[in-house]
Amino acid sequence: MKILTAITLGLSAAAIDTEVRAQDCDAVLNTGSIEITQGGVSCAAAGITTINIFAKSYDRTGETDDLYVSCIDFGAGNTGTTSVPIEIAIYTDTDGGDPQAPGVDMVEIPGSRIVGELAPGPDGLLQVSYGTPVLLAAGGVYVVELFIAASADGFCSISGNTGPDAQTFIRTDDCGLSTYVSYASIGFPDNFWAQQLVGSTNGDQPCDCYTGSDCAIPRPDEVGCDDPLCESVVCLIDPVCCTDSWDETCAAYADTLCNFTGFECDLPTSTIAEAEPCGSDTNGGCNMDIPAFESIASGDVVAGTCHVDATADFRDTDWYQFTIDQPSNVTWTVNSRVPVDALIVTTDCVAGAQVVSSGSGECPAINQICLQPGTYAAFVAPDTGGGNLPCELTDFTAYTAELLVEPLENCPGFDVCEPGEASLSPNSSQKLDTAGIACQADGVTVENTYAVSIDLAASDVSGTDFNVSCVNFGCENSGSPVQASIQLWIDLDGGAPTSPGTDLELLGTRDTVITTGPSNFQSVSFEPPICVPADSTLVVTMAIEPSNDGYASYHGNAQPTTSPTWILTAPCGINTFTDLVDIGFPDNNWVVRIEGDAGCEDDPPCPGDFDGDGVVDGTDLGLLIGDWGPCKGCDADFNGDGEVRAADLGLFLSLWGPCP
Repeated sequence: MKILTAITLGLSAAAIDTEVRAQDCDAVLNTGSIEITQGGVSCAAAGITTINIFAKSYDRTGETDDLYVSCIDFGAGNTGTTSVPIEIAIYTDTDGGDPQAPGVDMVEIPGSRIVGELAPGPDGLLQVSYGTPVLLAAGGVYVVELFIAASADGFCSISGNTGPDAQTFIRTDDCGLSTYVSYASIGFPDNFWAQQLVGSTNGDQPCDCYTGSDCAIPRPDEVGCDDPLCESVVCLIDPVCCTDSWDETCAAYADTLCNFTGFECDLPTSTIAEAEPCGSDTNGGCNMDIPAFESIASGDVVAGTCHVDATADFRDTDWYQFTIDQPSNVTWTVNSRVPVDALIVTTDCVAGAQVVSSGSGECPAINQICLQPGTYAAFVAPDTGGGNLPCELTDFTAYTAELLVEPLENCPGFDVCEPGEASLSPNSSQKLDTAGIACQADGVTVENTYAVSIDLAASDVSGTDFNVSCVNFGCENSGSPVQASIQLWIDLDGGAPTSPGTDLELLGTRDTVITTGPSNFQSVSFEPPICVPADSTLVVTMAIEPSNDGYASYHGNAQPTTSPTWILTAPCGINTFTDLVDIGFPDNNWVVRIEGDAGCEDDPPCPGDFDGDGVVDGTDLGLLIGDWGPCKGCDADFNGDGEVRAADLGLFLSLWGPCP
């Protein structure tokens, strides 16, 4: 099976045409709010959604009026770069309970199926309309079903809010759900599909249920429209739209060019000006045939412009190059009256520039990351969703952007890791080229723990203790830094790990952060080193806490390995370590490398012997009781959960007696 993934997605109201009706609709059927505050839950493989089908029920058994549905408003979205086929239909529920599947308890209403595409874009409401309204007779139970095809490169799902609302249902063969189950039953009780049916109880003729901006609607008796930015864009092309009438031509321009809006934003005083005039392309970086950059230094506040020519399919991108010679905390802040992409990118155009970090927020868009020494570019470009942004609209093309660089001794998550006498890894290659698997909620990863094992008896240090000084590990994170910990364990039975406190005995913990970046090879050091007894089965785990705004996971490759990668994530119902092979990911391996020395200076560790007298006895029991309760990192916390509880007492008693 695949892992069910909750994601934040987008949609485009232009993906399916909406007809304009002659009369207003007088009836709306919904079960909750249609506000969009979060994405939906989808089945995904390697970060790309597979086929998913969603449903929501409407109980009209207590109604006396028939409803003729002219339109359906529903939340949906697509973070990919290409449109994805979708189909929406209405069914009669034959038994009136929770929906199961078409042909089981659902009968499709003829004429209710609409076929279209889900275009890329941010979260929002999509509307479809019927030329012949669909009859929902009083006294019945009805189900709206949305089919979303597999994406080629993004996350596609419904979108909605936290409710309260009626249950949202999902079925997806790729995740083993052949009939509908509710979101609540798979661990997402606060995720509801935003949806409503709009129509009339006064007759079977189509009615006008359009809810978007009036810019895309012809209004021959009026001038201008209700979106000032869209109005400015259209009237630059056709001034008659703002002096005579907003006719079919004006509405067509708006439909093509107005895919975004502006907002209030104060532009700080600048210290330098962009050398590129608006309308030119002299600092387009790796987007140019001959790459060209402008230079920027820490403390500079550049005043620039950005534009989009939708007709020529051109978006102005500005690249400001800078170099740092030591680890540094870098902040790139962009103030603009239109949405922008505010990025930190690499500048190797031959290999292909890589996005290192992306900003967030409309105004300001702030991007902060700790970078290793090297040359980078601070990037800014308008994000108009394909809409036009001509240079004449100076209030919206202008921006200011500030670069700040703060030198540091080391970036968090990148401890100094000197090579040891022995370097051990389950991986045949240390290359990072395969993204990790994670449980997510609303587009943001929840807590996930990963594990690999190394059999010291079959390693270069067989027959001797191994003193671990450092662990290098692959990771990725699309959001802000996330707290994590690297832990070393002995597998007590030598098989596949089950869970801490079951067959894993904790040796040591190092707290760290998963930094921002598409792939990083981070490191943690142990001081003093962790002594692992000879010929043990050593298990390395990485526990990543919930992210606030991104996808945080391990990073690895598909090369041969001596150890599977195991995942444990309670929010996705995986409560013991599970081989990724068993959930549909056979060629996805976490990359880990351990540095250390053969032999330990001190005697082998004796867990439970807190007073160091060579025996686990009543004195040690008293010390354990003294640590009872929250006690992160203390020796009595055998299972590493940050508390000394009954589980730790059980493990302690199993060690009773003389030390080995």
